Amino acid sequence: MGLFNIKKIFLAVLGLLQGTLGSYSALLGLASAFPETSFGAKDYEEDMSFVSFGYIIMLAWLAIMITAIILLRKNKANFLSFIIPWFVGFVGCLVVVFVIL
Repeated sequence: MGLFNIKKIFLAVLGLLQGTLGSYSALLGLASAFPETSFGAKDYEEDMSFVSFGYIIMLAWLAIMITAIILLRKNKANFLSFIIPWFVGFVGCLVVVFVIL
């Protein structure tokens, strides 16, 4: 019984990390993939060099989330142990990015 509790704790930590740090990196990837500079601007070349990096970050986040959901969908307890902390971390990330910063 103790092994199952440790697994749920690790899933909760993974969900919280994916919700906060993963979502923050996905937001950074989104900002890099779609820069707000126009053609001919001073920083246009530099901003456009990060576009492919932004797409890679967003695809990595998406791949991790899809893999986690596919692997955890068979057991509802494990799925909830991951998705609830993920949602809390995601909301915390959004609050930090859009309210505090």
